Amino acid sequence: MSGEHARQLESFVSACDGLFNANKSLQSFLDQRSDWWAFTEQQADPCGYANQVLQQQLDIDPDKDFIKEFFSDHLLEDLNQFARLLARHDTRTNLDHADIIAMLLANNTKDEAAFIQLKPAFLTSKNEAMKSRKDSQALRKKLGDDTDTLLELNDIITNKILNTMDLHNRQQTLQLNRLWFSCGQRFIEHYQRLKRELRTLDFTDLEWSTYKLLQNSDNAQWIQYKLDQRINHLLIDEFQDTNSTQWQLILPLLEEMAASEQERPRSVFLVGDEKQSIYSFRRAKPELQSQAADWLEQHLQAQAFPLNKSWRSSNAIIHSVNQVFQQPELQVLLPGFKPHETHLNNLYGRVEVLPLWQKEKQKKDDSIPDELRNPLLEPRPEETGLHYEEGKCIAARIQQLMAQPVMLNEANNARPLSYDDIFILVRKRNHVADYELALRQAGIPFLGANKGTFLDCLEINDMEALLDSLMTPFNNLSIAQVLKSPIFSATDDDLILIASHKTSPQWFIRMEELSELLPAEHTVHYAYTCLQRWRQLADRIPVHDLLDQIYCEADILARYELSSPDSLKPRMRANLVRFLEMALDMDAGRYPSLMRFLEHLRHLKTLNKDAPDEAPMMIASSRVRIMTIHAAKGLEAPVVFLADAISSDKDQASHQTLVEWPVEEQRPTSFQLIPSQTLRNSKSEKYLQYRRQQQEKENANLLYVAITRAKQFLFISACKGRAPNTDWYTPIRTALESIATSQDDDTLVYEWGTAPEVAITQTEDTPAALVTIDPALKQKIKLPELKEKIIAPSHTAKDAIYGGDGDEDAQIRGIVIHRCLDLLTREHPFTEAGIKQLLKTETSYLVTETKLDQWLTEAMTLIDHPDLTDIFQPDNQTKIYNEAPVQYMLDDYLVHGIIDRLLVKDDSIILVDYKTHQQATVDNLKDIADSYTEQMRLYAEGVKQIWPEKKLQTALLFTSCNHLYYLN
Repeated sequence: MSGEHARQLESFVSACDGLFNANKSLQSFLDQRSDWWAFTEQQADPCGYANQVLQQQLDIDPDKDFIKEFFSDHLLEDLNQFARLLARHDTRTNLDHADIIAMLLANNTKDEAAFIQLKPAFLTSKNEAMKSRKDSQALRKKLGDDTDTLLELNDIITNKILNTMDLHNRQQTLQLNRLWFSCGQRFIEHYQRLKRELRTLDFTDLEWSTYKLLQNSDNAQWIQYKLDQRINHLLIDEFQDTNSTQWQLILPLLEEMAASEQERPRSVFLVGDEKQSIYSFRRAKPELQSQAADWLEQHLQAQAFPLNKSWRSSNAIIHSVNQVFQQPELQVLLPGFKPHETHLNNLYGRVEVLPLWQKEKQKKDDSIPDELRNPLLEPRPEETGLHYEEGKCIAARIQQLMAQPVMLNEANNARPLSYDDIFILVRKRNHVADYELALRQAGIPFLGANKGTFLDCLEINDMEALLDSLMTPFNNLSIAQVLKSPIFSATDDDLILIASHKTSPQWFIRMEELSELLPAEHTVHYAYTCLQRWRQLADRIPVHDLLDQIYCEADILARYELSSPDSLKPRMRANLVRFLEMALDMDAGRYPSLMRFLEHLRHLKTLNKDAPDEAPMMIASSRVRIMTIHAAKGLEAPVVFLADAISSDKDQASHQTLVEWPVEEQRPTSFQLIPSQTLRNSKSEKYLQYRRQQQEKENANLLYVAITRAKQFLFISACKGRAPNTDWYTPIRTALESIATSQDDDTLVYEWGTAPEVAITQTEDTPAALVTIDPALKQKIKLPELKEKIIAPSHTAKDAIYGGDGDEDAQIRGIVIHRCLDLLTREHPFTEAGIKQLLKTETSYLVTETKLDQWLTEAMTLIDHPDLTDIFQPDNQTKIYNEAPVQYMLDDYLVHGIIDRLLVKDDSIILVDYKTHQQATVDNLKDIADSYTEQMRLYAEGVKQIWPEKKLQTALLFTSCNHLYYLN
């Protein structure tokens, strides 16, 4: 990194108040690189252009000193007068503020420090105007007619301070973005360079390359024309998740279809639901659906067909959806919502709004002793949060459903409810651990939704400690963890034995000494023997092979399964297998050392979004599934619990990319970094307000997606936290209060239809019908012995396949000339330049351009040779096959090969095989051709089986002398 870029990066980290925010900002820039490319497209200086646009949007002069302008002579006079008036109303606060102003005037400083010193005299800690400084009887009693002067001066100075702060923040925001543009551009360039070196493209690259191909490329019109010729019907599903870049690459295709001939049958079919757009973090822009609908209606006379009738949910679910989204506050967010109906009018359904969990005031427990707790005898009292209590409520309700038992309607039949039929949906994973704990304690099997927690699992920590103890045997803590783990299952007495043997500070040496005194079956002796053997292997074999041997010798999977409850066994086994796979994934498992693998694991722990997830469990038993609403989109379940319906998220907008790309524009109109709260200003706030509105709409969409996943049963639960910014519980409860069929202990219930009765199951008194198994089915199938009898005609030649002398250069020459003749004689032949470029790629640039030109010229000479017109320029009635594969059975042998060129006429066939012998002349062709008699006979035999009635001629085309030699 050059000195200038290093200084910019250092300044950027400082402007972001630390490395964490700087990293977050640059990662956001990288995630939005497609928008950045579109924003700065065709700009010679992308950063300069972005700076210029942002400066205009912020309406700020970057060089002006607003703090200095603030401290004008007139303002100083106002401050002096205001301080004298304020001191006359001699409250303690007023005197403190007057002292602040007097000290500032006495110092006569006009810098940023003085401005910061002045603010507390006029603004609150939140940088808002003081509401307490207002007209009152006490104030007028002290100041009389000067009260109005004091209040007027207060408003003037306060507004000037706020305006100066806004100007200063806009200036700082511009400076922050300038550094961000520069560092972000370099970050993207570095990222793209790494991918080029790895010969890798990601989805954004593919998307952007297609966009450029259809928008700006010199061949754009030709590509659009060719695509238009091939596409008659265009179907795009999930259109509400389309982003602006994708719309701009789809639009040219639609324009070509609109401009094409009317008599050709064409159609465009877009499927989407704006209410289900929940992927803004993937740049989805639901407004594009309305834009696309208007465009199609205007240019292709398209029609819209709204589908508001469900094929999934019962009337209880659909009526609840209607009640919720017809409320005024949600109508504002989803103005296009229309009442839904369902095709399943007879399906029983039930909706429950469970009680809201709230934090109760803690009462003093007089039973708690005053003395300190003995940690060796008394466990620390665990405090459980509201979400754990909510989880217990959900678990209890699931147990009730399974115990009743509840019957589900499916294909006009009733069946019992199973755990697989139950989803627990959450908006975020913040409190998933609490729900999992509650389900685990209730004995309910489940599949969790935790992300990035693989390396935090207990069994993976044990394996990491094991590898660490092999590399650093002086790490007593790792050795103790390994001993207590299921790998060795040491008891507390075993650890006490090692700890009391104080001959060395290292436990591994103590174990070595004890192993000589203890029997072979003792845990300490067995553990030392295994660890010592594995230590010796660690330096000699790759990590994957080491782990594979450890798993086998110690029977790791079986030991951990025996030590785990039934509900956790599948997860534990899957994680241990995944850990073994990780060692193989790293450099294919061959090269990494033990130290490097452990460093890799530690690095993964530092990642947030990219930390590895727990392994998926391959299980046959039914389980409740906990998942996010985003993950559940497109799925359905008979029973859905919507948990954590009230959330208290903090403002996450700071240090994120804000892109403004109107649907009618071809590229973004704004691209900037959202500053921290301290730098927020009036101009940035305008864009942030739009972002908040879009986020509120998406939250409403998320709620719609969540409750429409349910087929028959829907349960709503929540915990009331502090200052919620997303509250789904209240509108749902309010909506259902008017239609609830019953209420029990603060639980609202709305039912529709009649629940199916419990089916009569077969008892022991009702024997099952006996099935007679045919004895033949128990016999093993005898497979015929397969003998490898394969003939490749090209291998029957007495000479080399290409070139004749077996030289490697001659073989490459033969391959290239064969390839040239194939490309030149296709229905749509390649151009000379196109063939050369293709050959360079296919030969990995190992052949000199001089030789490629020479061999291509030889092939082109053959195409235009007058004696070869019948071969390369036959009449239109001739069917031509290049590189024609042939395969047939000859007695007990399978014959297969490739025929270079086959010309099939009405009554005859010419079979041609190319030979590139450089030493071939008209005089020695017969001697060379004799070597290929058997090869051509085998080819001819296969062709005769396809066209037995046609006369067949076989010929060898010698490329170096332009001669066609007929064999028959």
